[in-house]
Amino acid sequence: MRRLAAILAADVVGFSALMSRDEQGTLEQLIAFRRSCFDPQIAQHNGRIVKLMGDGALVEFASVLDAVACAIAIQNNTKAQSADRIQLRIGINLGDVITTGEDIYGDGVNIAARLEPLAEPGGVCISGIVHDSLGGKINARFRDDGEQILKNIETPVRVFRWAAGDISTSHTPSPNLDAGKASIAVLAFDNMSSDPEQEYFSDGIAEDIITALSHFRDFFVIARNTSFTYKGKAIRVDQVCQDLGVRYLVEGSVRKAGDRVRVTAQLIDGESGAHIWAAKYDRELTDVFAVQDEITQSIVSAVAPETIGAETRRARSKRSDNLSAWDKVLQARWHLGKFTKENNQIAHDLLKRSLESDSDDSETHAALALSHIMGMLHLWRMDSKEAIQTGEFEAGLAVQLDDQNANAHAVLGMALCFARKFDESLVHLLRAIDLNPNLAIGYGNIAALYGVSGESDKAEQSAKHAMALSPRDPLKAFWRGGLGIGAYVTRQYGLCLENAIEGLKEHPGYASLMRQEAAALGMLGRREEAQLSIKRLLETMPGLTIERVRKMVPVRDPEDWEHWLEGLRRAGLPE
Repeated sequence: MRRLAAILAADVVGFSALMSRDEQGTLEQLIAFRRSCFDPQIAQHNGRIVKLMGDGALVEFASVLDAVACAIAIQNNTKAQSADRIQLRIGINLGDVITTGEDIYGDGVNIAARLEPLAEPGGVCISGIVHDSLGGKINARFRDDGEQILKNIETPVRVFRWAAGDISTSHTPSPNLDAGKASIAVLAFDNMSSDPEQEYFSDGIAEDIITALSHFRDFFVIARNTSFTYKGKAIRVDQVCQDLGVRYLVEGSVRKAGDRVRVTAQLIDGESGAHIWAAKYDRELTDVFAVQDEITQSIVSAVAPETIGAETRRARSKRSDNLSAWDKVLQARWHLGKFTKENNQIAHDLLKRSLESDSDDSETHAALALSHIMGMLHLWRMDSKEAIQTGEFEAGLAVQLDDQNANAHAVLGMALCFARKFDESLVHLLRAIDLNPNLAIGYGNIAALYGVSGESDKAEQSAKHAMALSPRDPLKAFWRGGLGIGAYVTRQYGLCLENAIEGLKEHPGYASLMRQEAAALGMLGRREEAQLSIKRLLETMPGLTIERVRKMVPVRDPEDWEHWLEGLRRAGLPE
């Protein structure tokens, strides 16, 4: 029977020399070492000793994290003892094994055995596939030694080394998925066609999904080399997720008939086995790469928000005293999307608590920046200038902490727009889209910049693209605001009004859309409706005046700015 397993091969350093000097003493030390350290650590980390070979051992694990954590625990424990005690070299690989009785065979085992002699005394040597599978879930530094030729192994193997004394923290035997961000694996899509040449198409879609999802800082995505090891095998979703230490799984199939292709995809919760999302795509296969790109984007546009939605529901179901830093960020984002003063304050407090445990988390600072901007926009904060400056500072810190965080660049671009630093805003918004071409907030926030710059067509195109990427996103109201202000300053009052009414159905009380509705009605001469709109606006934002709006909304051209305020005057907003 074949299966995927993590294999640990261990060997005692200089065993022959130790035996020649003191045979009885060495055997006693080895037995004592096994009883006090080796066997207990294997059991604690859910391992199975396959066989002992005098001075060596072969151990099987279902989880890569368990195998590596066990190896490091053994080596650290050994190092803590006196210098003349047993020392091990350990090699670890993830691969196919063949079971015969209690024994196991195959390249998965052979590579682990070949890695073991490459480790330093008291160290651990792992293959590239093991390193990719760890994904930062264990706090240990591995040195990349590049690809190496291993005896009797056909293809070179990338080798990573951990030396005794490198920083590492303890690890519970089972992966603690609650501690990190959304973890996801994308399996190779099944080729259901009779044509084996379609394999490249099914593999290509899965590879492109992996690449696209990896651009999201919200996700930890298992590398292709690891997830594709399950290709062509009957799997159990819960077992695969346990093996890889992930919470979510994407799988699918491709079927070609004539010049048409059908692609199905599913997003599955690995713990419950429940389907979170599923879809089917039928396309004419005229330009294979264009079809592949279109289907990939459609799948990613669904999988990304659906996964975050599932993560948010999970976080919200937890007790307040049992929240990780990631849970606090997810809960804060949910509260921010409610657009009320109370929810904005709850979000702010959650994020501040999150920073107490991790002050250098880029996503937390980006979300905190958003809370300040939303407070300014809705007049929950009366100090508009200070709120914008604080938002810019927090978003700038988010980018400084992680320059590759597309979401942080998108929020910084938003803050800079309100700070009237339009050219800088554009730089960061374009950077966000370049880092993640499927980032809805990137396109949505650049829609706002285009809108206040009077580039109505670009604003409309970007806002609609953002809404297509994340159709149920709470920030959709802000993106609509970009479309609306662009329509208004280019004198398309009907489009501005229509967009505001549509957006307020989903997000009643959203500040920008309420103001745009009133201004558009004012310019259209619909006086009674405009006055009712202003009444609702002032009930939601008491104390709002023309001068306060001037401080809030950064219309780029001075004439457009005055024209924007004129609509609010005609509607009846006080000076």
